[in-house]
Amino acid sequence: MKSYIFTLGLLLLVTLGYSQTATKMEHKPTDPKLVGCWRGSEVGQQAKGLTKYWVSCRFEDGTSTLLFIVIDKNGKVKQITENGKWWVENGNYYELHNYDGLTDVYTYDVSDGNVKFKSVELMGLKDSSYSFVDYKIEDK
Repeated sequence: MKSYIFTLGLLLLVTLGYSQTATKMEHKPTDPKLVGCWRGSEVGQQAKGLTKYWVSCRFEDGTSTLLFIVIDKNGKVKQITENGKWWVENGNYYELHNYDGLTDVYTYDVSDGNVKFKSVELMGLKDSSYSFVDYKIEDK
């Protein structure tokens, strides 16, 4: 019985190790100019009366973490954290959100240490109405 449990445990470890390797092999191209932590804000673009502030960290391995502070028109403050993946392809920036599995697509332009984004597709729908700027948070 002990050898059966040991063999089963070893098989599980090998399977987990392989699945992590397979995930790394699926790595999509990233733009080194977008790696790092960035800050930004917008007022009323995606929802009237909402102000959003964020810190977005994009890592070399294509993972990302996004922290939002959202303030509604009544002054109520909500904090939201999103994790996901990001990559660039055909001149566009792609942002996959783990919580809903949807990918947002933006055009982007890097200049003067800032990144200007303009939506192409949001939440699975074609949409070119949303734009924002990320400002690089300098390492000290």
